[in-house]
Amino acid sequence: MLARGYVLFEVEPASDDVALERLTHHSLGGCKVLASGIFPGEIVAHLEADGLENFNAALVELLGETGVRRATTLRITTTP
Repeated sequence: MLARGYVLFEVEPASDDVALERLTHHSLGGCKVLASGIFPGEIVAHLEADGLENFNAALVELLGETGVRRATTLRITTTP
């Protein structure tokens, strides 16, 4: 099953560029990340993972990145 979702990351305003770089180039097993800064302190990321377990694991790992305050999942879809 493939899980895809959009996540809004709230980051420290002083570390916008660093957080975007780390979220975009983070190596996650079984998950791809495409991130873009939209406003100061906010980054939207599209996550695609092999299953919900990998999606959730990737989200937890990305939350641990320096400068990331909070994450809000905006949408998740699954396909067989």
